[in-house]
Amino acid sequence: MLNLDHIVISAESLLVGQEFIEDKLGVKADPGGDHPVFGTHNKLISFGDTYLEIIAVSPELVPERVPRWFNLDNFTGEPRITNWVCSTSFSKFAPNDLMHGMGEIINLSRGSLTWNITVPDDGQLPYEGFAPALIDWGISVHPTQTLKDNGIRLKKFIIKHKSATNLRSSFSGLLSDQRIEFLSTSGAGSYELWIETPQNNSVAIK
Repeated sequence: MLNLDHIVISAESLLVGQEFIEDKLGVKADPGGDHPVFGTHNKLISFGDTYLEIIAVSPELVPERVPRWFNLDNFTGEPRITNWVCSTSFSKFAPNDLMHGMGEIINLSRGSLTWNITVPDDGQLPYEGFAPALIDWGISVHPTQTLKDNGIRLKKFIIKHKSATNLRSSFSGLLSDQRIEFLSTSGAGSYELWIETPQNNSVAIK
């Protein structure tokens, strides 16, 4: 079984990404931390049962492993959604049995958190990065349990890709979240995130 764990927004700098999303949502991002293995750092925003991760390469860290995860070595441009992550138990199946190219399972930690996550050798997940990374939090407390609940909720998450039908079928029976939609497109792949504020306003992040 897979569950939507979190959605990733990449930025050329953490400050730029933070300002972008805080302006969109009208809330302050919670502190995150450093990922020494990949030389990145992040900020987080709660969506209740899931969360948004703002991530960027840290200018203060020399990565222990390259390429970096989420294909961050090749990221340029304005902050945007680049990845999504699903939680599961790796004792149930091997990620590469689900989809070829998911990568090896890497053990990471940040502060009191420890987790296992799939990272391909070249840093890019299948389907040009539009397949989800898989994460297993083990016995760690999930970040949603410690983030400030600001009342923002995920309404809809749309994955647009030329192979959307194949992506959907790959996770059929494993991913039951009705908020996730796969749409076919003839152009480049993209994401569309719709959230609802405490004031019942719908906000789109594309």
